[in-house]
Amino acid sequence: MALSREEIAARYGTALFGFAEDNKVLDDVYEEVGELKKAVEANPAIIGVMSDPVLNGEEKKKTLEAIEKDFSQEVQGFLNLLLEYNRFEYLIDIIDYFNNLYDEKKSIASGTVTTAVKLDDDQLKRLGDSYANKYNLKAVRLENKVDPSILGGVILQVKDRVIDGSVKTQLKKIRTQLIDEN
Repeated sequence: MALSREEIAARYGTALFGFAEDNKVLDDVYEEVGELKKAVEANPAIIGVMSDPVLNGEEKKKTLEAIEKDFSQEVQGFLNLLLEYNRFEYLIDIIDYFNNLYDEKKSIASGTVTTAVKLDDDQLKRLGDSYANKYNLKAVRLENKVDPSILGGVILQVKDRVIDGSVKTQLKKIRTQLIDEN
């Protein structure tokens, strides 16, 4: 029975996490796979080349050596493992799974804050710090999405929790109350 994309990501992501944790290089591996993910997302052809069944193993190995030269032995070993077992096409999914395990271990959450106008970095940081304090997290990484239709205020979504403080929602609530009273 073939494994699903999610199962492969979970297996390899968990294995990388456990290996990095056992070798006491978890933070270093986290930083390196973050950089690797950025590089692969900027150059998606890397995945195509490393997953191409037409290319022989030696060509892929040479390409991988050029990619991995600046990474630690742990990340190099991991990339070679993916190449050996033909799992390179799942690299981004595996890194995402690893990152989720890392965030869970370190009490870090990620989310989005939707506003009518773009927030600066300081505003995002203060909002994230406030949320982290309220929910006993060490940190919250927020991405800002701009949606002028909310008129003002913020909609904060972290994991499955949504805090909607938008003007649009407040106006809808007032409208509903006025209609219910009549």
